[in-house]
Amino acid sequence: MTVELTTPPLFWSVAGVQELWESLVEVLHANNHPTSALLCTTAGETVAAYGLSETDLTLTSQRTGRVFAARSHSSGIQQASAEDVIEILEITTGQQHTVIASVPGSPQGDHLLSVTAEGVSLPLLQAWTRCAAEDLSELLSGQPSPSSSLAAE
Repeated sequence: MTVELTTPPLFWSVAGVQELWESLVEVLHANNHPTSALLCTTAGETVAAYGLSETDLTLTSQRTGRVFAARSHSSGIQQASAEDVIEILEITTGQQHTVIASVPGSPQGDHLLSVTAEGVSLPLLQAWTRCAAEDLSELLSGQPSPSSSLAAE
């Protein structure tokens, strides 16, 4: 189940963003275990979701924003430079892993990408989520991410 929500038209009109989201959803859909993905603002406003019920969206988006903000605050992370960095938070409960990655650089403000999956190793989920967050950040900002493979070329 994919939920597409009303978002600022500029967000989805950025070349490649919709395609990147759809490819993320395709990979999750192919997993035989429960999966979900959430793209939200750091303030907890849902932009897009997959694998979550409509009734869970608002609460899940708000919790994602709060958990990530609390983690950033408690670790003392501050964005002191103009160079945006992808931050990662991992949560494991039983066999289920959630990786939340910051998606900096959008003119509409920073976003968070949260991917939850069972039956996937945590290192793989972390690498995959980080890569998707870097790609989204690059597309939304119009600039190659400092750690992206395109920035190195």
